[in-house]
Amino acid sequence: MKIAIIGAGISGLSCALALERHGIYCDIYERKHTIGNLFPFGEIILQIMTRPCKDPLDFFKKFGLVLRPLNEITRIVIKSPTRKVEIRGRLGYIFERGQGKNSIENQLAQQIKSKIFFNVNANYEDLKKSYDYVVIATGNEMAAKQLTEWESVVSARVKGGILLGDFEPHSVYVWFDRSYAKSGFAYLVPLSNKKASLILVATYTLKEEIEDLWQTFLFRESLKYKMIETFETELESGMIKEHQVGNVYLVGNAGGFLEPAFGFGLANSIKTSFYCADSIVKGGNYDGKVKDVLKGIEKMVELRKEIDNMRDEDYDRLLRIIGNPFIKGLIYKTNFNIMKHMPFFIKLIKKPGQ
Repeated sequence: MKIAIIGAGISGLSCALALERHGIYCDIYERKHTIGNLFPFGEIILQIMTRPCKDPLDFFKKFGLVLRPLNEITRIVIKSPTRKVEIRGRLGYIFERGQGKNSIENQLAQQIKSKIFFNVNANYEDLKKSYDYVVIATGNEMAAKQLTEWESVVSARVKGGILLGDFEPHSVYVWFDRSYAKSGFAYLVPLSNKKASLILVATYTLKEEIEDLWQTFLFRESLKYKMIETFETELESGMIKEHQVGNVYLVGNAGGFLEPAFGFGLANSIKTSFYCADSIVKGGNYDGKVKDVLKGIEKMVELRKEIDNMRDEDYDRLLRIIGNPFIKGLIYKTNFNIMKHMPFFIKLIKKPGQ
C-alpha cells in the first residue's frame, strides 16, 4: 500500500505514526526545509477541553502518544477591560511549538521511520495518480476549498512575538478587549522563567490593520518586555462537506477541524489523523469516524456566533460571573463539560436586546 502525506506538521506526523503501527510506511512531503513552524510559540491544552479525560496527557495516551509538556498550568489570569479573574488548580499543560528539539512536531518526528522529503511543494492532484492514498495535512484550508464545499466560520489575523523577561512558568495570561482583539483574544504563554510567547488573535481583521491593533494591545496592557522576534499570519476556520474525496483524505486544520471559538487545534489534529489511518487500514468510513469531532466543532460554531456579538461590558460581566467561587469551582474543580453548554451560558450573560 503506497501512501503519501502532504505536510510534516502535527497532523501529518501523527497520521504517519498511526500507519506505521500497522506496518505501513509513508512518503511525507514537506514544503519547508525542516520540521516545525517557522516561528516558535507556546501552545496550551486545557483540561476543560479534553473532558471527560481528567488529565489532558491521558488524552494523548488514548492514542498511544507520549508527549512531554514544558510545564503544567496551575494558574490562569483572565482580563477584560475592567475586570480580572484568577483561576488556580491543575488546569492543563504548556507545549512548545516550532523547530526546537522539544517541540511537539519534533517529538513526533523522532518517533516515526517514514521518509520525509523536504523542500517539496507537493500537489495532491499529481500524487493521487501514483499513490493508493493521499493524506492532506497542510494546516490550511486551500486544498479543502478546491476539493469540496467550504463554509467559512471565522477569519483572523494573528500577530505574535517572543518576549524576554521574568515569567512564572506555570501561569498563563488571557485578555479580551474589543479595542484591539475585536471578538478575538490575546494570550501570554511562558516557555521558561525567562522567555514567553505573546499572541494576539484579532478576528475579521485586514492585514493593514493588525500592526495598529498590536501596538494598541501592548500599550493598553503595559507590556514592556524585550521582544526578540515577531511573526504574523492569518487563520481561517470553516466547515467542509466531505473529508474524503476519492483516495484523498483531509486531516487536522486542512480538514476544517480547527475549533472556531478559541482556535484550539491540537487535540482534533491528532484525533482526525488517527481516524484517517484507521479508515485507510481497515477500509472504514472516514467521514463517519470524524462525526464525534464535528459534533464538538458545531457546538463551538454556536459559541463563536455568540462571541462575535459580545461587547466589552459582556466580557466584564462574564468575568464577574466566573469569578464567583461556586461557578469557578463548578468549571475548574469538577469534570462538568462546560464547553458543551457555553453557547447557552454566553447568551444568558448578554444584555437584553443583543
